Amino acid sequence: MTDQLYTTHDISRLLQVDPSTVSKWIDRGILMAFRTPGGHRRVRSTDLRTFLVTHQMPVPEELGSSTVRLLVVDDERPVLDAIKRAFKPHANQVELQTTTSGVEALLLVSEQKPHGMIIDLNMPDIDGIEVCKRIRARKQMEGVRLITMTSNHTPDVVEQSKQAGAVACLAKPLDVTQVMELFRVPLALNTSAARK
Repeated sequence: MTDQLYTTHDISRLLQVDPSTVSKWIDRGILMAFRTPGGHRRVRSTDLRTFLVTHQMPVPEELGSSTVRLLVVDDERPVLDAIKRAFKPHANQVELQTTTSGVEALLLVSEQKPHGMIIDLNMPDIDGIEVCKRIRARKQMEGVRLITMTSNHTPDVVEQSKQAGAVACLAKPLDVTQVMELFRVPLALNTSAARK
């Protein structure tokens, strides 16, 4: 299914909100949008769906399923298997893809455009911090929510992860409820409120 494009007026009708509210969401960076060469804003249906799921708003039937696409990166296959099992109860909300390679993750993120990534910090080919930095360096990937995970969970490691562009650094073994919360809580709203 190709991504349908919505104008701010389409979204305001669909969600029954004022068009200026939609514009504010876009300006604050909590609803992903792009501008056409003529300067008009357009929102992809997948980005609108992600926004609604993240902010616990009802998803209109027209937008289809409201699953969050996650890419999990860890060089240890047993860890990936355990994460897959942990996410099983959330199968109707989360579509999980996994890879054991940081390099492959960089290729997959461009192809699959997941809503979020969970990245192990300690990997042989390219570590999690470097994966985060490379994704954050790509403008078209700025909407991907990055989460790192590590068995060496210290304040320093958490700080390094955030510096590299991750929204959170979680301890291993991964707590699935924490991950789900990171996709529900409107983090972008909190940060924009803090700036005022």
